[in-house]
Amino acid sequence: MQLTKNTLTIFYKLLHDSLFMALIFFILSLITEAILPGIIISHIGFSKMVIAILLNIFLLKLLAKKIAPKQIDANTYSKGSGIKKIIIPLLALSALLFFNNQLGLNIFLNLFFLLASATIGYLGYQVLFD
Repeated sequence: MQLTKNTLTIFYKLLHDSLFMALIFFILSLITEAILPGIIISHIGFSKMVIAILLNIFLLKLLAKKIAPKQIDANTYSKGSGIKKIIIPLLALSALLFFNNQLGLNIFLNLFFLLASATIGYLGYQVLFD
């Protein structure tokens, strides 16, 4: 059975929407887990959510290459500035959640872990996006 380009485009759009919903659910579950530890992990587990999101991304990439391979190659080299607008609030939220998670520790040890995590995150960002 041969799938037409219109069918592949519909599958691509459905996968795109499901990825958006899965990421929103994942972010909300991370926030919920930080506020009430154990409420999400005991029922679903983060590994299942991460595997589902990675599978969705893999299928999106596979379908995008089948639909328009020349456009995918042209768009991979352009850098978007839209991500830079949201990175500061996300970093502040993640720092607050990390700090809240480690409240039982000494304050200086907590700050050390926060700075070490921020440094590792920054270096990981540099490796991935440069």
